[in-house]
Amino acid sequence: MELAAARERTGKTTKEAAFGIGLSAPTLNRSEKAKRLSPITDVAGLLALYEVTGDERKRIMELADKLEAPEWLEAGDRLPRLLKPYATFEARATSLTDVSFDYIPGLLQIEQYMRAVHASQGVTGADQDARVKARLERQKVLIARRAPRYMAVIEESALRRTYGGSEAMFRQINWLIDRAWQPNIDIHVIPFRRWGYPNPGSFVTMGFGEDPPIVFFENLAVAGFLDAPDHTQLFRDVAAKLMKFALDSADTVKFLTSLAADYERG
Repeated sequence: MELAAARERTGKTTKEAAFGIGLSAPTLNRSEKAKRLSPITDVAGLLALYEVTGDERKRIMELADKLEAPEWLEAGDRLPRLLKPYATFEARATSLTDVSFDYIPGLLQIEQYMRAVHASQGVTGADQDARVKARLERQKVLIARRAPRYMAVIEESALRRTYGGSEAMFRQINWLIDRAWQPNIDIHVIPFRRWGYPNPGSFVTMGFGEDPPIVFFENLAVAGFLDAPDHTQLFRDVAAKLMKFALDSADTVKFLTSLAADYERG
């Protein structure tokens, strides 16, 4: 994806780029569509052809060096390295299952809630503005012409944390109710009263039609992507198990309506 984006910025066709480093156009097409592992020499040649230099070249070369790894993990402040591919995967997915225990999922957050969450994490000023802008842009995927089938599984605790105050939460919960009526969106709450379910932390499974699925997971220490079949199946099985404890769509809306009334009174 990075190589395709770099090529498109130069205005070159795959035929022109392939000729530039001595490949056939079909070979380059397979590389850009992840049907072929690109040798590191091909990647270096393409980056030179596309005039990609400095830190950007170093970053892409590091990715190319790890193409056969079954995972891509990052520690510390993961946003700069993970957000761009995450948004790209999101936009290309045909299905998304978003499991959240700590926060309302990003694709369902209103701006006021986003800012309160970022502020609680020490993200302020221009950095906060950039992250909010990026998240609002990502949300457009749910209303796109070919929007993915999106399912959110949210534990009640995420809905009880009052980010931004009662007024913000009232607006946020009503926004969830509105989203729940979209034909491509299913929202399911796991209420406290249905105890005995596992808490795997937050993760998103992404389906791509005929291509293999991937999983994005995140916790305090590390975040990243998994694509090994046994790893992705583990998370899909966990999501299926959690659904046994979750309210169905209609009962979720009733639950959210009651919760919104609580916040309105608060």
